[in-house]
Amino acid sequence: MYYTDDVIEQSAEQKLLWHLLPLLCLLAMAGMLNRLSLGYAAPALGPALDISATQLAIAENLFGVGFLVASLPAAWLLLRVGARFWITGIVLATGGVALAHALVWDAASLYAVHLLLGVAEAGLLPAMVFYLTQWMPERHRAKAIAALIAAAALVPLFAAEGSYFLLLLARWFGIDDWRFLFVVEALPTLWLGLLVPARTPQAPADASWLPPSERHWLLDQLRQTVPAGAATRFADGLRSTPVRKLAAVQGIIGMVGGSLGIWVPLAMQQSGYVAPGVGLAIMLVAAAIGVAGAVASGLVLHNRAQWRRTLGVCLALAGACLGIAAVLPFGIVAVLMLAVVAMIAPAILALTWVLAPCVVAGAAAAAGFAALNVAGTLGYFAAAGLAAVRSDAGGRCLVLAVACFVAAWLVRGLDGRHPAELTASAVTPGE
Repeated sequence: MYYTDDVIEQSAEQKLLWHLLPLLCLLAMAGMLNRLSLGYAAPALGPALDISATQLAIAENLFGVGFLVASLPAAWLLLRVGARFWITGIVLATGGVALAHALVWDAASLYAVHLLLGVAEAGLLPAMVFYLTQWMPERHRAKAIAALIAAAALVPLFAAEGSYFLLLLARWFGIDDWRFLFVVEALPTLWLGLLVPARTPQAPADASWLPPSERHWLLDQLRQTVPAGAATRFADGLRSTPVRKLAAVQGIIGMVGGSLGIWVPLAMQQSGYVAPGVGLAIMLVAAAIGVAGAVASGLVLHNRAQWRRTLGVCLALAGACLGIAAVLPFGIVAVLMLAVVAMIAPAILALTWVLAPCVVAGAAAAAGFAALNVAGTLGYFAAAGLAAVRSDAGGRCLVLAVACFVAAWLVRGLDGRHPAELTASAVTPGE
């Protein structure tokens, strides 16, 4: 029977999404859960080990330091080891370090293991995105990358309640609750790490679940996405102007997202205009809508022009909402504006990562993804610095609004007029 290219393409896409995406999404969720576990265990861990809130905050910041230090080396090792085996190593290392949190005995040991957790986890998202670029043509990649971002963003919506239940469960059995929490939340990561080698083939040529016609079509499509002369060396990913623009956007997203998590809830409580429970409910609903929006951005948008325009509009909308929150009293209107920002933040993050594989090729893609990772973490630190420098919520919102408008302006420059830089990732990384 003869099949048209459209039929082969549709069938191949469905198989790729079905065989690759569920495990990668679970890995993204497990990594986010391990990152958040210390915050959930802190109320029990602090009194048990005589660790103060300041020391817990230092441990959280050390995670970011480890993340920053390890991002570029992790990208370099990704090219040497290969995405499949590197993802396996990262996940197993992350699970092991997360499990080691159950063995800490004082602040110094907590500092050490949480720093190592940042080091271990630094390369996970870039490695998964890099792996997807080796499997999926550009026009099909958006929904997969958006799903990874949405899966990670989904975890904070339910992890707090689940962690609280685990703490209660441990007390019923007379076990140290915070140790039990770390163990239970680390074990899925280890189990998923063991599944990676069996469930993720190294390359499309090794996929037994792809019929020969679909495999040949896919390999042909992937080869066509890398025109001759594309920048593919590792250092090109750091020198590329589009990568630097996306990294700046990623840093601004990190600053906005970090602000929503660091000082916005406290500001809502202190304002007196909005009851704490109401403000929290509004932000949770907004975050849930944001997860759905991230998924929708991958399903509805199909090419880089649409991704770029939508990203620019979302950033401008976030800037406008933050600007309104800056000039109005920090009451219900400001809270609603911040809720809109929380709704579109996951889509902004997803679209940034969707565009990232379009601006560098081959080995340069690994370095470019690491640059985005570094910029996002620096943005989170900038959010903490903003909270320390500006005491008023309105002033902070104004700074964030200006930053979002700058990011929207930067996105306009990704117009596709530089084909040597604006290319999809290579099938095989080159040095």
